[in-house]
Amino acid sequence: MIIELKTLDQIDPCQLAYHANEKSIGTYLRNTFPYPYTLDHAMSFITHSLQNHGLDFGIVVDGICVGCIGGTLHNDIYVHNCELGYWLNPLYAHRGIMRQAVRLFCQHVFECYHIHKIYAEVFVENKASCRVLEWNHFEKEGYLFEHVYKNFQYHDVIIYSLRRTTWK
Repeated sequence: MIIELKTLDQIDPCQLAYHANEKSIGTYLRNTFPYPYTLDHAMSFITHSLQNHGLDFGIVVDGICVGCIGGTLHNDIYVHNCELGYWLNPLYAHRGIMRQAVRLFCQHVFECYHIHKIYAEVFVENKASCRVLEWNHFEKEGYLFEHVYKNFQYHDVIIYSLRRTTWK
């Protein structure tokens, strides 16, 4: 199995739309992630990311885009931080794909950008995502109670981070 990160200009929007159009994907994502996920959504996401020089990549397994991973670069006093986010079609879960994708993403960010810290906010209930980050040596920094509001209820969040000084 070959796992690669490819810039969005190299991603087939039809593959992206097909693999993103799974209701369970949005369970632990922000409400801006649509369902159903259409070809128009995929094309809009790709265009927006490329126009804004986004740090977004398709997760490609054996030539097929099965998910996305990306980072938000911040400014002002947070200028050296990058917020990490990702999703993977559930048909490809539990194969080590996301662990490898996060590793590749962190390597790219630390080698190509002047970033001190990559961090992620993870729903406490999302045990698989917690394991992915911990496998990649992210550390728990904090626990935010009732921090996000999703599906008409509040959820607790764990903050994970990986600093440049500890990443390898």
